[in-house]
Amino acid sequence: MSTGEPSPTSTRRTVAAVFLAGVSVFLVLYETQGLLPAIRDAYGIDGPTASLTVSATNVAMACFLIPFSMLAPRIGHARQIGAGVIVAAILALVLPFTPTPELLIAVRFLQGLAIASVPATAMAYLSLRLPPAALPGAIGVYIAGNTIGGLCSRLLTGLASEFLGWHGGLAFTAAVSLIFGLIVVWLLRHDLFSTARSRAVLDTDPGEPDPTEADSTITEAADRDAVTAVGEVDEAGSAPPPRRAIPLSGGLWRIYLTGFLCMIVFGGSFTMLGTRLQQDPWHLSEGAVALFFLIYLVGTVVTTYYGRLATKYPRTRITLAGMVIALVGAGLTLVESLVVIILGMSLLTAGFFLGHTGASAAASAARPGVDSTRSSAIYLTVYYLGTSLGAWLSAVLFADFAWPGVVGMCAASLIAVLVLTLTGAPIGFRKRN
Repeated sequence: MSTGEPSPTSTRRTVAAVFLAGVSVFLVLYETQGLLPAIRDAYGIDGPTASLTVSATNVAMACFLIPFSMLAPRIGHARQIGAGVIVAAILALVLPFTPTPELLIAVRFLQGLAIASVPATAMAYLSLRLPPAALPGAIGVYIAGNTIGGLCSRLLTGLASEFLGWHGGLAFTAAVSLIFGLIVVWLLRHDLFSTARSRAVLDTDPGEPDPTEADSTITEAADRDAVTAVGEVDEAGSAPPPRRAIPLSGGLWRIYLTGFLCMIVFGGSFTMLGTRLQQDPWHLSEGAVALFFLIYLVGTVVTTYYGRLATKYPRTRITLAGMVIALVGAGLTLVESLVVIILGMSLLTAGFFLGHTGASAAASAARPGVDSTRSSAIYLTVYYLGTSLGAWLSAVLFADFAWPGVVGMCAASLIAVLVLTLTGAPIGFRKRN
């Protein structure tokens, strides 16, 4: 990695590549979710079996995030991102032609494996390639790309299926994903065929200037209570601390738990929202319920502007504000009014993304003795586990206590994040004297 500041053009190219990579892979992540009835009828299988086309992909992501985070510094972050977007899109093109449900589920599992290579690498790649001041905003833009891709994965596939059938809907989404993937490869072309950038951080000759010195304030940009970066440790004359296989020190476990709890709220509330709206007193159609996913766009706006907030306020303060906003939103959803429910879910979404974006930036920021790529991957693994638990737990609570049970789950998780942030989140993020 160059020891100088990257040019504005290089910075924009890096941010655009990672943004489009997020759109590309998340575009095919949920592509079968809205087509489960059609898949069930086409293969003559039951609903639970058809749902494996969704869960298999998420399971693969959770399994391979950490292995890919360990592989990236060896093969190159850009190479891993480029390979992931292309392989995921190619496998998506195979889906419409799978003759059996078993093969369909297997291909979806392989898709999850390919998709995992991007979120396991993207934020750490940004921390290696960008100047400190640009990092928080860039991570926000990347998460916005994930949000847009996840939203379009549900809506675009469903709309295309109305005209092309479910096979054509999958093929259409795969083609769009492949186009974005090819653009990503073109934007990353300067890094794809050069020495892995991240190897410079681990393998720098002691006699040469430490390339991390140029990025010694990365964490400060991502978190106002940042720790001193590796370059400052070297200036003090002491050897960098050994890297741990599972980084938990310096308050990192609190950051992981913050993402886990936030995703319980977000995943659980949206999982059961459709079921609620299809019951009394609204009885909305599936198409009308699907439009509620447009609330995801609130998250896109929040993550895009997170960088500006991070330059003015500490991360902990932003997280606290986000949890309070989400609590207010969750309470509003108890009102029997579609307008108020939309407002409440919008506030809940905004609060979630304030907490998630800050936690993501903190997990992927540089720390002495911590592999930022691996730390980011652990955060995302826990994050997706929160999605699974939130979806399951919200269904159980909805069956016993209806919507107030789901709101109670959200409130408990949000209060837990408030307690974590107030009592311990700053630990490990203050500058060392």
